[in-house]
This record gives sequence, C-alpha cells and structure tokens, in this order.
Amino acid sequence: MSAMGFRFRRTIPLGRLFRINVSKTGVSVSAGRPGATVNVGKDGTHVTVGAPGTGMSWREKVTSRGCAPVLLVTLLVIAFASL
Repeated sequence: MSAMGFRFRRTIPLGRLFRINVSKTGVSVSAGRPGATVNVGKDGTHVTVGAPGTGMSWREKVTSRGCAPVLLVTLLVIAFASL
C-alpha cells in the first residue's frame, strides 16, 4: 500500500501552441496541440502522440535531459503541420 501525497500542477498558456507547466517538482515547457505534444523539463524531452478525446496516448522519452535544439526542430515541425 502506498501513501497518498499532495499534488500541485498549474498550466500557463502562451498562445495556441505553447504552455509553461509549473508543479511541485519543477517547471517545464510544452509545445503542440491535442494529438501531438513535446515537453521539455528537468527529466528530459518527451514526445506524446495520442487520439484526442479517447484518453489513449503514447509517450516516448527523446533525450535524457532538457535539449533546446530538439525542442526547436520539433516546434518547427508542429508549426508547419498546423498550417
């Protein structure tokens, strides 16, 4: 049996594609839209792809620590895909 703990998470939108996520354990930056998101935080860079509205998604760790070049390339891909 595990102990329950206090959780905190706040998302601050920065336009249509970008968000800052603040939680008890740290800060991260997300970019994307429902169905395709990239998140860069202290645990690394993650890409999440899913089917919006179904609750089903796949999350994959891309790097072991925050990586600005990976985020930049991914943001460009997402920006062109949303046009």
